[in-house]
Amino acid sequence: MRTFLVILSLIYSTYSYNFLVFCPLFGHSHTKFFATIADALTDAGHNVTFFTPTIVEKYRNVSYTKLTKDVVHMDAPKKLMEYGEQMESADFSRFWTEDSSFYNVGAADLYRCSIRLNGLFKSLMDYLNIKTFIPSLSLTHDVYLSKAIGEPVMPSVVSDVCSPFGDKLSLLERAFNAFAVPYIDIVLGYPVHNTLSAPYTEIDIRTIEPEASFLFLNSNPFLDFPRPTLTKTVEIGGITVDLNQLKSQQLDSKWSDILNLREKTMLVSFGSVFFSKDMPLENKKVIANSMTEFKNVTFIWKYEGNDIEDFARGIQNIHFVKWVPQTALLANRRLSAFFTHAGLGSINEVSYLGKPSILCPLFADQMRNAKMLVRHNGSIELSKYDLGNSKKIIEAFQAILFDSSYAENAQKLAEQLENQPIKPEKMMVKHAEFAARFGRLPSLDPYSRKMSFVEYFLLDVATICVLVLACVVFVLTRVVQFLCRRFLVKIKTE
Repeated sequence: MRTFLVILSLIYSTYSYNFLVFCPLFGHSHTKFFATIADALTDAGHNVTFFTPTIVEKYRNVSYTKLTKDVVHMDAPKKLMEYGEQMESADFSRFWTEDSSFYNVGAADLYRCSIRLNGLFKSLMDYLNIKTFIPSLSLTHDVYLSKAIGEPVMPSVVSDVCSPFGDKLSLLERAFNAFAVPYIDIVLGYPVHNTLSAPYTEIDIRTIEPEASFLFLNSNPFLDFPRPTLTKTVEIGGITVDLNQLKSQQLDSKWSDILNLREKTMLVSFGSVFFSKDMPLENKKVIANSMTEFKNVTFIWKYEGNDIEDFARGIQNIHFVKWVPQTALLANRRLSAFFTHAGLGSINEVSYLGKPSILCPLFADQMRNAKMLVRHNGSIELSKYDLGNSKKIIEAFQAILFDSSYAENAQKLAEQLENQPIKPEKMMVKHAEFAARFGRLPSLDPYSRKMSFVEYFLLDVATICVLVLACVVFVLTRVVQFLCRRFLVKIKTE
């Protein structure tokens, strides 16, 4: 969700700056994103402190940074710890069957947690007297933060990151966007935070956010939907994907033998939060039976349970495993396709490695992520409500495995990402160094964010134009009426 890269440039040498990367521990992909930022800055020769308040306990002893050694751990405030406990105890299995839209309680809780992290950062920034900062998101965007910095977020073209919509919106979807975003903003709002030192005054978060030097987003312009952005918005999506490292991975003989069993192989994995074992039994039966239709295809299914005999007894072409070397398999040319949940981490990996995929989004930003990748014509979106429909599953398997256009388009996207003009890591480092050197950049702050609703949408200009037009029409009408009366009078006189 939302967290911040804070740049502390009070003391620096000719070649290095001091950076504080603030990353509360509450999600694997989220923490990996910020750890990669920290390591990239360290690799560039800077002094980096990775500050990680623990919100979700299971991540406390996980080491995410490789190069950054100055890692500071601490307990998060009580309220955030409570949110962490809610996340750990949350019943994610219900999202296999329940509504997946952002506007449900589960996602709303995540949003509340993210804005509390926002406030925690601002309090820390005030306490340490840090003036230069770069808000950074491990998601593709945040319409609320975009609005705060003056970025255009027209509901006709820009949906919330957790919206189930793509970029082509129907009338009802545009109407939903127009009302849903301000509704969530009003209902949830921003929590109140005070300074950490006397006199403990209230911090107005929304007035501070526009002062950010830049905004780092986990999106990539060659992958994501096009949308209007500001100069200060820097897209660094894919920074966590090290292609050289991924392609150099070697599979042991066990996995190599599995890949050699049949002509084609598909990996089935729904990540580390959603487990296949929690899928409705009937859906598991349908998927397993659908796989039997493809005798010359091996399916590697990451399955966490021990009830395989209940739905896949005697099926020979499915290998059930509780753990898979996902990136090593995706990087191997013998893997034909990937069936996954459309988490942003997996989306980036499959995009950079050029694998055709079937995407079954379950929750939060996954619906948008799926549509984002499908538009490149190398993937197929399959609704979770169709997991009990053998006809649709078989059609998806048949297309992704045997229609060569999907593999060709997936490979084309991978080549574009590999050869993009500026690599995400370099772009991030250069902008961070620029901010550390020059501090806040008011020249990048658009005046449009200070404009009223009437000014921004030219309603005053439109009103004047309508009035002028009305006056012209009125005058012309009166002139025509006058001339008509004169003409009629002349006729009567004659």
